[in-house]
Amino acid sequence: MLIALVLLGLLLLAGFGIFGFWLLFRVERDQKKAEANADSALDALFDGRSDVTFSGHMRSLKYETVIVGAKERGYKLAQQAGNPKGALTLIFEKV
Repeated sequence: MLIALVLLGLLLLAGFGIFGFWLLFRVERDQKKAEANADSALDALFDGRSDVTFSGHMRSLKYETVIVGAKERGYKLAQQAGNPKGALTLIFEKV
């Protein structure tokens, strides 16, 4: 009985580990996909409005990509909330 419980525990632990690695690789893949399409996404985001809000997360464009893309399109960062390594909200103003 004890051996069966230990084996079940090991199987559950292995399952959580596999799920964790799958989730990590999926997040990385989604961010790479977003970065590959950065120019078109940034063009759509910074479309000439006077104020632009960007809500980012682990699967979206990198913080640095958005900041540099905004500068190249004539915007400056006005406000920031959150963590650049996680969920964040950026507010830009047209210069």
